[in-house]
Amino acid sequence: MKLAAGLILSLSLVSQLALAKVLVISDIDDTIKVSNVLNKKRAATSFFDDDSRFAGMTDLYQELKKTYGRNIEFHYVSLAPRILMADKHEEFLEENDFPLTKLHTNPGIAQDPELKQKVIRELLAKKRPELVIYFGDNGQFDATVYDQMVKEHPHIPAVQYIREAYSKLVDSKYPTMEGQIGFVTSVELAIDLIQREILPVRSYNRIEKVVYKRLKRDDGSENYGHMVFPSWQDCRDFKWQWDVTGTTDKLEVIKAAIAERCSQE
Repeated sequence: MKLAAGLILSLSLVSQLALAKVLVISDIDDTIKVSNVLNKKRAATSFFDDDSRFAGMTDLYQELKKTYGRNIEFHYVSLAPRILMADKHEEFLEENDFPLTKLHTNPGIAQDPELKQKVIRELLAKKRPELVIYFGDNGQFDATVYDQMVKEHPHIPAVQYIREAYSKLVDSKYPTMEGQIGFVTSVELAIDLIQREILPVRSYNRIEKVVYKRLKRDDGSENYGHMVFPSWQDCRDFKWQWDVTGTTDKLEVIKAAIAERCSQE
């Protein structure tokens, strides 16, 4: 992908996709919301927190919505109990301007490890999408669930994105799997979606600007609010995999920050 002037995206393919039915399946905690679910104390604190979110994720979802209009739906699937978290999750999504078609939560108190599979199977059967975009993280079951769903429905084109919030070197028991794209910031998501011709190139600058500006303010100790890297994030499993020519100064700063933060040294 070339970010300099003169880059031409196949607009015909984007136009074709814009007429297709696109289904976004997204987790919430540690995917778009900073929660630290593997730490009980911080996870409990995040219950009351409607502000802590990963920089650029709202903008990325909004760019998808702008590109596909009425032909895209956003479904958020969370294992959190409905009675405890449904209202809080809805507040988080609405207050932070995430496009929302429907929120799916656990109807009982006890966690149903098969909830996401059940919801996704029902959505795929009912909506019959022509493209599914999965967003999750490597804290709990997302990587395993999304891999299973793609294998169960090989006839439905899909792309899977997993935030490297934790490392298998320490906490993560569900690391990013083969065929899935690990990411650390929304900039990698924008680059990958553009390279796959799912988003137009014009979407990129908005995402890069948001992440760059926030990154310049972060000091590495962030736990609350709008941020790029929460203090607890362990992204040592992450590997940059995009060939980008004609890069920008902002992207070089972002890549350097990722390399420093995710270093295994």
